[in-house]
Amino acid sequence: MRNLQKSFLYEIGSTKVISIIDKSRPIGYSTDSIATLRKIIRTTGARAIPILDKDTGEFLGMIDRSDILIVSSTKTNAIAKSIIKELPILLNQDIKIIDALMLMFKYDMWELPIVENKKYIGLLSISDIVKVLYNNAKDYLKNLNVENYMTKNPIVVSPDDPISKIWKKMVELKYAGFPVVNEKQKLIGIITQFDLIRKGYTRVHFESESGIVKTTKVKDAMTYTVIYGYPWSSLYEISTPMIKKDYGRIPIVSDENDKKVVGIIDREDIAKILTRGD
Repeated sequence: MRNLQKSFLYEIGSTKVISIIDKSRPIGYSTDSIATLRKIIRTTGARAIPILDKDTGEFLGMIDRSDILIVSSTKTNAIAKSIIKELPILLNQDIKIIDALMLMFKYDMWELPIVENKKYIGLLSISDIVKVLYNNAKDYLKNLNVENYMTKNPIVVSPDDPISKIWKKMVELKYAGFPVVNEKQKLIGIITQFDLIRKGYTRVHFESESGIVKTTKVKDAMTYTVIYGYPWSSLYEISTPMIKKDYGRIPIVSDENDKKVVGIIDREDIAKILTRGD
């Protein structure tokens, strides 16, 4: 059985990434304003936006949600070219899923562009890989429990924490979101980068020692309706809202009554089964 499982995972991992990417993902141009890019993220939910030269169409780099969040007040009127990031790695059309996934882990990047001769082909997201597993390995995922893959005892935040504190944690730790708990440590919601961008919070709101820094709290921006799982939930159950709702992470709670956060599982954790072969 173990060899059959490894063979099955090898078959999925050997698929070329060009065949699984979502070609409808948005792009931006070097002359786009930061406000335009922020609007694209808010309306499409994009986690990263490839940036092309307006005249030549040449791929220049990427801008992601964290880049938008750290734009300072002195750059709010800037254009994409002023904050664009050159990437340490680009993918080609022939690379296989498993090889691309290993590069994602190596560089801690969950969206990687496919580029040929400076021409942008598409964007591979970790969500594409999870979707392939979800659609082609249902029975396999149903036999794997969350407890063996989740991050245990994750960082949680309070609804009364200032937004500025959470923003700094996201930047320093490179985390995209945190579960929110009450005084009894019961899960009551989640706060993510997308919540901050959707509500209009960026670095410009956190630079002053007065005003919004002191008054705006997590409870003003958090998402209260949160889907959660249990340690005994299957990876298939957890993958479902990731695919259907495009959620990046799911909190794991102790039980239905206490709802104490005991772990968190994200798309990267699920994608790792391609590298474990267990």
